[in-house]
Amino acid sequence: MAEIITLDKIQDQIFALQKEGAKPGYMIGFPTLDSLYSVKEGRTTILYGHPTSGKTQLHIQILTALTCSHGKRHLLHTPETGSPAEIYAEIIHCLTGKTFDKRSINYHITEKELYNVIPFVKDFFKVIDVDEKGLGFDEWLDLTDQAIKDYGIFTSSADNWNDLEHDNTGMISEYLKKRLPQFNRHARKNKTHNFLIAHARNPQMEKGDKFPSAPRPDEIEGGSVWYAKAINLICVHRDYEEKADGWTQSNDVQVIIRKIKKRVEGKKGTAKLTFDWFQNCYYENQGERIYLPTPFKPNLESLQIVPF
Repeated sequence: MAEIITLDKIQDQIFALQKEGAKPGYMIGFPTLDSLYSVKEGRTTILYGHPTSGKTQLHIQILTALTCSHGKRHLLHTPETGSPAEIYAEIIHCLTGKTFDKRSINYHITEKELYNVIPFVKDFFKVIDVDEKGLGFDEWLDLTDQAIKDYGIFTSSADNWNDLEHDNTGMISEYLKKRLPQFNRHARKNKTHNFLIAHARNPQMEKGDKFPSAPRPDEIEGGSVWYAKAINLICVHRDYEEKADGWTQSNDVQVIIRKIKKRVEGKKGTAKLTFDWFQNCYYENQGERIYLPTPFKPNLESLQIVPF
């Protein structure tokens, strides 16, 4: 349903905007990334990249930061991560720096630490589980509406686009022209923030390149519609390093801001982060490692790293 809005109906909002000023969204906590991107209510963010580029880990890191720094609640649909128990375990690992893998002796989470973090995760995170029929796009929107009403969530995430069931029998680009604006309108209507994760096609080598380059938006299935319809569009690209038998992905990640619709909320640019596999989180290296604070992480510098 649409209606015509005259200025006299919203004049108070205009004067409030003049008085308060246009503001960015919530900051994540990494200095360089915060200078480029913020999470604003009523907006959406699309994270994309090659498979295994670190999209899901960055997505979970953003959500835990929004919780620890701003008290925000979340709904996640991320079946590639595993069962609901495995998804919650990933969140707990990011929050505590402690793994459920017993091979990592000093980093294995204790029963006491688990009891300590569980009430926090219960309060701030909800996970969607699906049966063999899968989850359709409209059903995801309905569950998001339910979670907004029942739990007061601020973000809802679909990780990834291909794990949703789509009722499309025509051209993907035409389907995206319908669905992505619907995805955006939903967040604007509810004053929440929707996240969508998408895969680019397998890494391609450009002429003269030593390693695969970061994918362009049109390398996502559906082409340039992703860029045209996105509010915030971010490429997550793991760097490569040379080995004796070829090249492999490193732990260094480029977070490339491809598009920010509102200038006050960010700008194009690149933030460089490094993934800490033991703690299951990113840090920014500015001469020293800058980790995002949580209420549950010990002083990990005092722990001895025991390799697998």
